[in-house]
Amino acid sequence: MQERQTQTALDNRQAVLRLVTDVTAVPLADDVVLQDFAQSITIAGRRAVTDFICAFFCRAFAEMTLEINTLLADGETATLSLVLAGRHIAPFWGMPCTGRHVTLSLALICRFHAGQIVYIEWYYDGGTLLRQLGLAL
Repeated sequence: MQERQTQTALDNRQAVLRLVTDVTAVPLADDVVLQDFAQSITIAGRRAVTDFICAFFCRAFAEMTLEINTLLADGETATLSLVLAGRHIAPFWGMPCTGRHVTLSLALICRFHAGQIVYIEWYYDGGTLLRQLGLAL
């Protein structure tokens, strides 16, 4: 039984890493929910969640680097904290392109059921992001 739990934890670690590197390869449930706590919004459904994440990690920033700080997983959850650095090259989430460089700490907590991500808690400091983009005081 212990080997099965270990393999599931490893699978969950890989899935949460793919959220920030190749979201299209992530096992998202059809009814997955993402809660963005910085914006106080909820996004539901595989397509909407994929689009939301891809806007950030696939389209909005160039010269992007990701520094993984923490990656923990068990059979039901996975937690990832990282620092993203990159240049803002495309509009996203309603913000115009600024061309500015940003460095942003993020944390993701994912819950799994039957090998798929069913819930994502998405944490970052929205004020820090907006200030670096020159869009806030």
